[in-house]
Amino acid sequence: MRADVGPNADAVGRLHNATAAAERGARLTQQLLAFARRQPLAPQATNVSRLVSELAEVLRHALDERIALEFAIADDAWNAKIDPGQLENAILNLAINARDALPDGGSVRVEVSNATLDHRYAALHPEVTPGPYVLVAVNDTGTGMAAEVVAHAFDPFFTTKGEGKGTGLGLSMVYGFVHQSNGHIRIDSAIGQGTSVKLYLPRTFDPVAESAAELLSPLTGSERVMVVEDNDDVRRAVVDMLSGWGYRVVAAENPDVAASLLEKDRSFDLLFTDVVMPGATSAVELAEKAQRLRPGIAVLLTSGYARDPISRQDRRDYPMIAKPYRGEELAAKIRSVLTARRPSAPSSTPVPSVAAAPPGLDRPRRVLVVEDEVVLRMSTVDMLERLDCMVAAVGTGEQALELLSKGGSFDLLLTDLGLPGMNGEVLAAEVHRRFPALPVVIASGYGRVGGQGDGIQFISKPYSSVDLEQALDHAARMVATS
Repeated sequence: MRADVGPNADAVGRLHNATAAAERGARLTQQLLAFARRQPLAPQATNVSRLVSELAEVLRHALDERIALEFAIADDAWNAKIDPGQLENAILNLAINARDALPDGGSVRVEVSNATLDHRYAALHPEVTPGPYVLVAVNDTGTGMAAEVVAHAFDPFFTTKGEGKGTGLGLSMVYGFVHQSNGHIRIDSAIGQGTSVKLYLPRTFDPVAESAAELLSPLTGSERVMVVEDNDDVRRAVVDMLSGWGYRVVAAENPDVAASLLEKDRSFDLLFTDVVMPGATSAVELAEKAQRLRPGIAVLLTSGYARDPISRQDRRDYPMIAKPYRGEELAAKIRSVLTARRPSAPSSTPVPSVAAAPPGLDRPRRVLVVEDEVVLRMSTVDMLERLDCMVAAVGTGEQALELLSKGGSFDLLLTDLGLPGMNGEVLAAEVHRRFPALPVVIASGYGRVGGQGDGIQFISKPYSSVDLEQALDHAARMVATS
């Protein structure tokens, strides 16, 4: 609409007001989802020092002129795998809380440093995994909080601010984001002495992608796109946007109609589908059918709901964009998904069996990941794909065995130890019995639970891409010498 109305100031102002109202509603929903650890995240290797430095100007504008803003950023600070946008929101929320605790002025200090949480600390905090973390702390010299207030600080809608001055969701959102990112958060505060909120974010060894220049206009393309959306208004809006960017678009109102269209016409480059829709066919089943009919087709899911139920019914993690999204966000995501798709092998190429092993010391390329924790499963799939592996991911040992029994072809099985139902050791033993040539890696947060051998190796949680690379190399040597 902005593009259509041109420079009409009145219309642009009304559009701005409508957009701002929609964004306020979206933020409220996202804060609630964040506290419940159900917010769709886009974790990536992030230079936290750089992110905080670039946030400095925004923080200065958010604070009162009587408040001094200080930074203490370690030169050798590690990187963390988090959603950078959510970390920015978290730091901004903490800065605003600090401002409100400084009615007469004072200072706010933002720190970035390295920290290691050891087993003794983890024993006192059961949700903590011992290991290296990037520490982001926001400290203030404000009024401080009593112990009973600190005890409820993360509760949704709990606030000590006056009516109309806060929703009580700021700290709840920060808490949910940190825990969903496999991190840890703590508050140290005392009346009259100020408050320190510390975010411990798990370290990553993954390389940080160079930040792309901000888009001045939506990215365009000419590929054929099938849009599947049951809401008429949303479907029309998406078709209008994509068509305006040059894409050739066909729309369907539900997965059943889309599946029928795909059977008649397979020449699509991208399937862009909502997740929660009526019909006998689910969005994930539609995606799998599209990839069978058109090997190499890109898939992009969208939903206003949490990602967890999507992943549980999915054999792999498809790219996703959360609703509501801006036009430029959708344009960038579509180009990213289309660029990242891999060309498929010709259909006449024979598919090797589970027992087939790569020659020499070639690394395993086809990896089956078994992990019930959604965020970790997504992170592991991402790390393996960066190592040029083709990855399928499931949440239980039973699903893994079913996939293997149906002829799934893999060079390596990577499984968590503490799975629901059949645990990782039992799964490894059963895989060794039924598929003896398939190497198995067991990941555990409790150290090694058995000896290496019989095609089984162990790695410790939390693991990095370097650990996975070493596990792939070890599996290649095991296969080569067997």
